[in-house]
Amino acid sequence: MWTSVFRAIGALTSGDAAERDFDLAAERIQTALLNVSLPEIAGLDLGVHAEPARLVGGDYIDVFAAEKQCLLFGLGDASGKSLAAALNALMLRYLVRGLVQALSIERLESVLTHTNAVVAQDLRESDQFITLLIGTIDAASGKMRIANAGHEPPLVLRAGAPDIEIMTKHDIVLGVDPKVTYAIEETTVGFGDRVVLYTDGLTEASNSRGELFTVERLRENLLAHRALTAQELADALFETVKAYAEGNMRDDATILVVHRVSA
Repeated sequence: MWTSVFRAIGALTSGDAAERDFDLAAERIQTALLNVSLPEIAGLDLGVHAEPARLVGGDYIDVFAAEKQCLLFGLGDASGKSLAAALNALMLRYLVRGLVQALSIERLESVLTHTNAVVAQDLRESDQFITLLIGTIDAASGKMRIANAGHEPPLVLRAGAPDIEIMTKHDIVLGVDPKVTYAIEETTVGFGDRVVLYTDGLTEASNSRGELFTVERLRENLLAHRALTAQELADALFETVKAYAEGNMRDDATILVVHRVSA
């Protein structure tokens, strides 16, 4: 579907003006994708920090209350820059929401499998792909379920734990193989535990020497700021990365923090 959209737009515009229009449209779409309204769910403290880069990319985040005490979240990253990546991320957002409503939050693996089949069909004539992580957290039980298509692994900081747990189960990115099926990884988020989800714009931010920030530095800073609220933690981690990159974030970057608290 989006291939035909790109061709239609290209037929209407050309030259420098067209490039400016593409970039402006991409920037507006990306801003809309990264501006999320956090739901209020008793027992969960939420924080998010997301910014588009100077060159617009394909980050997307969606967070909403699927049921009374259940949070559903999705983080994705469409390859490429400008309008193509932004439109792919936008397609992903509405595709996932529709499939969740049709299949229910109990079938996240099916949601991801069906999403991949659609994306693979749509991107079959390109070298593009999309990473996507979707999951749920039940505030009452603490049960967290994750389905991961090649996205950055969630970090879990247990209350009082000396180090970070990494959820490692993942399958291939969306758009490569239409026949892939996806699996679920589960854990229990206890009271006081924090979960950090993010896109690679954070870990792959680089300093003036070309050194990446890395997951290890993210883990170290998470431990150092563990006493903060969810929003304070999201902001602190983001600003640490931004300072490391000397303000030059080359890619969109998104971080979501979920802290389970007593209701």
